[in-house]
Amino acid sequence: MQKVIFYFFILKKVFLLFLYPFIPQKDGVFNKIRLNIENYLIFQPSKLRAVKIDRTLLKKFEPIRFITSDRRRLFAWYFKPQNDEKPVILHLHGQAESVLSHQDVAKFCLEKGYGLLLLSYRGHYKSSGKASEAGLRIDVQAAIDKLKEFGIDSKRLVLWGHSLGTVFALYGALDNDVAGVILQSPIKEIKSSAININDFFLRRIHLKMFSIFTSKIIEGMNFISKLNNIESISKVKVPILLLHSKSDVIAPCVNSEALHKVNPNSILNISKTGSHWGISWCVDSVFEFIESLKYN
Repeated sequence: MQKVIFYFFILKKVFLLFLYPFIPQKDGVFNKIRLNIENYLIFQPSKLRAVKIDRTLLKKFEPIRFITSDRRRLFAWYFKPQNDEKPVILHLHGQAESVLSHQDVAKFCLEKGYGLLLLSYRGHYKSSGKASEAGLRIDVQAAIDKLKEFGIDSKRLVLWGHSLGTVFALYGALDNDVAGVILQSPIKEIKSSAININDFFLRRIHLKMFSIFTSKIIEGMNFISKLNNIESISKVKVPILLLHSKSDVIAPCVNSEALHKVNPNSILNISKTGSHWGISWCVDSVFEFIESLKYN
């Protein structure tokens, strides 16, 4: 049954992809329709995937809820830092993920004594509202403001984005004076990311032959959303760590290489092993980077 739902979901995305170019690029209702389709294609709240909570994490975190400036109710897991000198990480997950997807990050932070807030974006696991680029930027700011209520100054904060979450990690760094930014398996901008995701899913349903055709459609699109890491990273002044695996099948490692060229002060770490998911292949680099930062 889950396989049938998955195929239906992918075919629905393909249909909307074909429909999108025929919607007039005009203000008003047409813009709203285009943006709704974009948000559906870009954001994929993980609600069908059952991921169990690791028993070793039970009672180690505080489930919290808080309200954004536009009145959306968000959910997060909060792990207190071991002491006032330890940094705190705000982790921002990728597409089709939730706080449950990154329990390995939680274990890492517990081991090192770091604080951690695993955020669930609007429209995602236990959070209200509908996801959008503008909305998620508000969510990140709400999470940072919530940490300030806990006595965590932004200068003690490391923003760790994964995949699509790297967009919002950079937005958070542009909007706040943070200690540093970690970009794990980042995207470049919306068009190249859409083409990569399109190719991946068409391979999954054995329709790779259509990828050339659909890629041309995407290249000709004029998206309202930007998700432009190339532009954002050029403006970020704090230390940045770029992490990518050569065997990433979702976002190619050329993404991190391109971002590093735009901001040569960033640290680029390309691993020969690893995947798009998990942190075992990059955790040592993450620890070294976090320990090198200044938190004052």
